[in-house]
Amino acid sequence: MRCETAFRLILSECLEDVATNHEAVCAGDPTALHRTRIALTRLKAAIAFYGRMVADTEWTRLRAELKWLSAHLGATRDLDVAIENSKGQPEERAFRAARADAFDRLKDALNSERYWQWFDAMWDWVGSGPWTAKQDRQAAQRRAVPVSVFHARRLARWHEKLTRKSRGLQGMGKTKRHNVRLASKRLRYAIEFSDGGLPAEDYTAWRDILKHLRKGQQILGELNDAEVRRELAESASDQQQMTVTRQAKHEKIRDRKRKSQLLRRAAAVYRKITG
Repeated sequence: MRCETAFRLILSECLEDVATNHEAVCAGDPTALHRTRIALTRLKAAIAFYGRMVADTEWTRLRAELKWLSAHLGATRDLDVAIENSKGQPEERAFRAARADAFDRLKDALNSERYWQWFDAMWDWVGSGPWTAKQDRQAAQRRAVPVSVFHARRLARWHEKLTRKSRGLQGMGKTKRHNVRLASKRLRYAIEFSDGGLPAEDYTAWRDILKHLRKGQQILGELNDAEVRRELAESASDQQQMTVTRQAKHEKIRDRKRKSQLLRRAAAVYRKITG
């Protein structure tokens, strides 16, 4: 299979997932919202994976619109996770009120003309965007490269980048750790895209790495969720903030211990990923 064909298939699947979940997201379903975010993250990972082969001015415009949409989805999803992790605690009420407001804004965005123009334009771009008509020799050669060749080379490069970024994970600050998490997601999805595109014997090694990536992503996700929850609690109203602050003092030591444990587990997992 040519890279051009594989790319179209991957992005079509992502956009179909977004369409399938649209109605449920607008109805307030947290699971559908999460699935939509995953589909869009996979879409961005695929475009980054194929890189210069598909990059063009139209994608630059569409990416800016996707950033707008992702901000609405992310704000509501963060509150869904915060609510789930705060059941019975003082801040739960504030989180639910904030979630209702965030969801109203998300619903307006998903039903707007701006959203539908972006969604239709994405389909047009996948099928007949400027990247498909690049006539220079190098662009044509890139599009014609077999998936087995391109994916093997690109996966190795992304794995090398993650190896560099994840060194010293246990002592990293929030920003660097977030970058490791994003790189992990991208590599994970790229490996999943490659299933069936690489020879079975070559994919076996990547399957082992994929298993560890999923575990590492889960651990770093727990750390991220805890940090987001604290930030959301700090933005609560004054009266709620007083209650939350008192509660936070009792939880501070426990949170630090939990963070330390998660970082140790993450570091151990990433040693397996990077070899």
